[in-house]
Amino acid sequence: MEITQQPHRRSASSLVSKTLGRPGQRWVWRGITLLPVSTARFMRTVSMGRFAHAPAALLGMGLGLVAWFVVLISTQAAVNGALYPLLDAHDYQNSWGGPTLAGAWAVHAALAVPIVLAAVWLLRGLVVLGSCDQESSTVARSHWWSRPLAILLAAAGAVLFVGWINQL
Repeated sequence: MEITQQPHRRSASSLVSKTLGRPGQRWVWRGITLLPVSTARFMRTVSMGRFAHAPAALLGMGLGLVAWFVVLISTQAAVNGALYPLLDAHDYQNSWGGPTLAGAWAVHAALAVPIVLAAVWLLRGLVVLGSCDQESSTVARSHWWSRPLAILLAAAGAVLFVGWINQL
């Protein structure tokens, strides 16, 4: 009796389909709409006079801004990777992958792929964290870590955004 091990192709294909397929597109869309949804929730809670639920909506707005920043950076990486010769037409001797145009283009495109994949998973985490914080404001608090983590991520996103703006 011969025992052979089958490779775990299912897990790798599952990861790819969750990132690039419909679930990945859904997470990106929910990440993009996190800011407007949280803003509407904040306006609704303030207008109804339920100020106890306002901090959760404010944290959702902060996470929504971070999500928009993630979308901005990943879109910039994808466009720069795909259209590198049109956007950065300069001396290829000192660029990554240089001294040829093909090498520089290949390196920039290869760097864009993991950035976009990581952005999808980061958006997924931001949306899940925003929904955990929304649930904890409306029902008994079951996730004690959601608010501190949301505050930390919103602050880190603000610091990264300021650093990114200052390097332009």
